[in-house]
Amino acid sequence: MTKYLSHKLLVLLLAFLPFQVMAVQEDWKEASAVIEQATERMLAMMKDETLLQEANRDQLLGEVENIVEEVIDFEHFARRVMGRYVRTATDEEIQRFADTIKSTLMRTYSLAMVGFEVRSYSISPPRAPSPEPGMQVVNVTVTSGDGQSFELLYYMLKQESGWKLVNVMVDGINLRITFRNQFADMYQRSRSIGAVIDSWEERIAGAVEEVLNGDAEG
Repeated sequence: MTKYLSHKLLVLLLAFLPFQVMAVQEDWKEASAVIEQATERMLAMMKDETLLQEANRDQLLGEVENIVEEVIDFEHFARRVMGRYVRTATDEEIQRFADTIKSTLMRTYSLAMVGFEVRSYSISPPRAPSPEPGMQVVNVTVTSGDGQSFELLYYMLKQESGWKLVNVMVDGINLRITFRNQFADMYQRSRSIGAVIDSWEERIAGAVEEVLNGDAEG
């Protein structure tokens, strides 16, 4: 390659690189905007003391559902939680488990919102561009009313309908892996996907309730 051609190639590469970086940054901005909008709507609900009263729990669940079903791809999440067992599951079982996962998370969100105060939150840009533009991680730090900080990593996947949440990590705890291990353990005990789904919400939601009640008492 001549010196002239080498220089020309270098110029072309340098000219193209900023557009690549800008495209990746734009992907992250779109993904983080979805999380920011959902967070703002959640915070607005948490400030509504009437909505958080026990008598209005059904209304709260409905409001939470309106927000999260626009953001979370429950079927994608359910399939990943089922892991290798998804290969033997029927379409009806996969959909039923996705609905169960959704119900579990709705209950978890609504319970967690009662009595929890958010002082502030911040969204941090990634340290490096995602190697796959269609997949982005949004890092959110939440500071509670008592000054504790929690780090949340939202894993976002770009779909035809927009950016969707497919996993979340809270202070190093990977929710999808935690649920996957729980699913595998329950399957080993029952040897039935249907049986796991039947008992999932009761067992998982019950465990969440225990943790939240324990935090409240502590």
